[in-house]
Amino acid sequence: MTIMTTKYSMPKISSQLSAAAICAAACFAGPQAQAQTTVYPTDLTNIAAAANGGRVISSTSTFENNADWSANNLIDGKVFDSKANNGSVGWSSNKYDPVTMDSVTLGFGEGEIKRIGKIVLNPTSAVPPERWAKDVEIQVSKESPDGPFRSAGIVTLRREAKAQTFLIFPVEAKYVRLLFRSNQGSDRAVALGEVELYEAIALNDPMGRLIANMEQAIGELKQYQKLEVARGNGSVTADELQKNTSGTVSEATIQLVQMMVAEEKATYPLSKVNIAAAKNGGKIAGVSSVFNDDPAFSASNLLDGLTFRQGAEAGAESSAGWASQGFKPGDQFVTVGFGDDKSHLIGKVVLNPTSDQAILRWARRVEMQVTNGDAKTGEYKVVGTLALRPDAVNQEFLIQPTEARYVKFIFQANGPSEMKLKGFSPGVSSDRAVSLGEIELYEATSSNAALDAVIGRFDSILADLKRLPRAKAVATSDAAKNLVATPQTS
Repeated sequence: MTIMTTKYSMPKISSQLSAAAICAAACFAGPQAQAQTTVYPTDLTNIAAAANGGRVISSTSTFENNADWSANNLIDGKVFDSKANNGSVGWSSNKYDPVTMDSVTLGFGEGEIKRIGKIVLNPTSAVPPERWAKDVEIQVSKESPDGPFRSAGIVTLRREAKAQTFLIFPVEAKYVRLLFRSNQGSDRAVALGEVELYEAIALNDPMGRLIANMEQAIGELKQYQKLEVARGNGSVTADELQKNTSGTVSEATIQLVQMMVAEEKATYPLSKVNIAAAKNGGKIAGVSSVFNDDPAFSASNLLDGLTFRQGAEAGAESSAGWASQGFKPGDQFVTVGFGDDKSHLIGKVVLNPTSDQAILRWARRVEMQVTNGDAKTGEYKVVGTLALRPDAVNQEFLIQPTEARYVKFIFQANGPSEMKLKGFSPGVSSDRAVSLGEIELYEATSSNAALDAVIGRFDSILADLKRLPRAKAVATSDAAKNLVATPQTS
């Protein structure tokens, strides 16, 4: 766990505690998740900003070697406004090569080591949206701007002109390198508008833990509110909710944290019933192809509750999984429907890549789409991209509760890692097939038990908030009590 050293003056502590207590009482609205999640809160200062000492160490290229497109635009606190045709144009590379990828390296004031817990990227730049960055790998180094670097995660940006927030497992960094793996569909360049980095707040002191508890509780309330709006039970409209939560974490964040933090749990209640399972009515509504037209690799294997086990007898103990005939990113798919032919609110996806195919063919990156229309002709919308590890285990992905009558999985990459050999297509480790072992889908739910849990959680947090300043006041003098009653400005 990442710990950031932060000092607070007593007056500021007291005023923050008072404000937090008021917020807790005023904001209470609904239940939390049944499962607890570890929350790593982050500070308010963007340490990547040039105004706060952030600096660009290097960039691999600049568009047409024009200083107007310098990587310094990434940390100037401005983004391009296409309507007004003003603002910072952002940074753009001089080329786009998915094998020899471009990168930008950032550092901090006086060469300090920071503990990063949150990254905000805005793809908006003064180039066609097809050039905007899509998949960006976050790499960190504590030694030098030349490395060695290690990966802190890969984030996927939506093609939307706004800041997109990603939480990561807190990690120490003296230098942060952004490695641009893909863009939104251009072969000319890759571009980005703005970068923000935030430090993780220390959890080894009472204030840090209280902040984490409060942040988690409020986050759970927001998730519950979204869930109720999606179900049509909320007291506000979806548009109003969007306005009130425009600064919250993007859909991609939950997936990223889930992949990187083993103890990450659901932040809203989830059903325990796998509604994709054939025994529960789940069915294959469409499939692009089957390996050699061999029934042993039928897509129905994805819903049978079994995965491939070397040496085990097929049928009762083992399933070969599904495999396609050939593979090209985006061409192969499987569509799953439900027994009642009705829409369900999906909150969790479980995929297992294990199949009776070479590991080079195992699915690695899968795009999830949903529709409430027809399985073949319905208008599908993208929920997100699920990144699988090359491990023969179930891999869980939490998503924002999404209504779906049919769920389509489109396969974008296979194999254990990105191939960087000349002549290989990006995402393709084997062009012979792409395979998958099992699919599970779970509904998001709500319950009175969750409501009782969040009430108890707020009671506990409020008690701690009140207890901390009172203990300090008794230990000092009556004058210290004024610290609680006097608002502090920052």
